[in-house]
Amino acid sequence: MSTDLNNEFSAEAVRKDGIRLGLYLGVLSLVINIVSFYVLANSTNFKVASLVTGGLGIVLLIGLSAYFAVVLRKSAGGFWTFSEALKGIFTMLAVSVILSTVGTTVFNLVKPELQQIIFDKTINFTIETMESVGADDDRIDKQVADLEKTRDEAQTFSIGQTLKGLGVSLIMYFVFALILAAILKREKPAFLNIPQPGDGAHPWQDKN
Repeated sequence: MSTDLNNEFSAEAVRKDGIRLGLYLGVLSLVINIVSFYVLANSTNFKVASLVTGGLGIVLLIGLSAYFAVVLRKSAGGFWTFSEALKGIFTMLAVSVILSTVGTTVFNLVKPELQQIIFDKTINFTIETMESVGADDDRIDKQVADLEKTRDEAQTFSIGQTLKGLGVSLIMYFVFALILAAILKREKPAFLNIPQPGDGAHPWQDKN
C-alpha cells in the first residue's frame, strides 16, 4: 500500500512539474522565435542569418529540453521506467509546443510585416541559389510560385491550418520524447523495492 501511494504521489509530482517546465520551455521557445524573426527581417546576409538563427535555435531548444527532462526525472525521485519517462517528457514538450505555436501565431497576426519581409527574402535567396546552380527558368518559376502560395496561406489566419501545423509538431515532439525517454530512463535498483516493516509484507511480523 505504501509503495502504491508513493508511486501515485511521484506520478502526480512529475505531471505537475512537467506542465510547469513545459510552460517555461514554451516561453523560451517563443522568445527564440521572435528574436529570430527580427534578426532575419533586418539581416543584410540572409543566408548566414538563416543558418545562425536556425542552428542556434535548434541547439538551444534541444539542450533546454534535455536539461528540463533531467530536472523532471528528479521530481520522479531520480528513477523512472521508459513509460514513465515518456509520459512526463511528452507532457512537458506538448505544453511547450502548444504555448509556442499559439504565441507565434498571435505574434504573426500582430506583426504581419515581419513575416512578409522574411518570405520576400526567402524567395529572393531561392532565386539566387537556383540560378547559381544553373536551374532552368521553368523550375525556378515553379519553386517561386510554391513559396508565394505558402506566403499567402501564412498571411491568412486559419484555425484549421494552425491545428494541422500543431498536429505535425506534436508528432515530431513525440518522437523527440521517445529519444529522450530512451536516454534518460533509469530503473530503480531491486534493493530499493524491499518492503519495509509496517507494510504488512512480512508474514512473520506481529500483526497486533
